[in-house]
Amino acid sequence: IYKLYNNITVVFDLNYENHNLNINEKQNGTLVMSGDNFLLNMDHQIIINNGEIQWIYLADMNEVQIINHEAENEMMNPKNFFNIYERISKYRHIGVKLEDKKRLHIIELFPEESSMFMKVKLAVNSEQNQLHNIILFDKSGGTYTYLITSFKSNSEETPLFIFNTEDYPDVEVIDL
Repeated sequence: IYKLYNNITVVFDLNYENHNLNINEKQNGTLVMSGDNFLLNMDHQIIINNGEIQWIYLADMNEVQIINHEAENEMMNPKNFFNIYERISKYRHIGVKLEDKKRLHIIELFPEESSMFMKVKLAVNSEQNQLHNIILFDKSGGTYTYLITSFKSNSEETPLFIFNTEDYPDVEVIDL
């Protein structure tokens, strides 16, 4: 999906639930992607990646960790959520449902190789031909539900994809 655009900005709500571990956590965030670059801003954390270097800023600790970019790390690269279909061996169209006056096609995807996630369920808005939500099912019984509240593409202005320490007074820098 994202390959059709020069860049995208996605605003989303994330709900992580694991009934086995009695966890129910909610966050919201914004993701800006342009090529291999991304900026992910979620509650008390900002992750910026320029394709070579990744900065992880933890607001609660006023700390930024600097690491080399690892494209294959599926948890640290949001691009992998948008091209998940490339690693799917099976899929199944579950059906169509109406939610908030939106006609949604529900599709289940199953990865071809063993990974952290056993299954992915997509809801696609048929009128806009855009993702409405993504549900990732992990092996420990948890679900990550991403509800997309705003999707914009091909913006003329994108961030620099660099963490500027001058914007964060007294930030502790940990260069890994």
